[in-house]
Amino acid sequence: MLKKCMRDPSLIIPTENIDIKDNLSYEGIPDGILDHQVRKLRTIEVASIKV
Repeated sequence: MLKKCMRDPSLIIPTENIDIKDNLSYEGIPDGILDHQVRKLRTIEVASIKV
């Protein structure tokens, strides 16, 4: 069930500092690795990293 969104003006990110390309993508610089895990499937292992 959806709830009504209450806007908070302090959460708005200014877009002037972000260089957005024509295909609506941008290049970001990660701050660091927050978490990582390895999931084991039947025959392979898949690593996922939270940046």
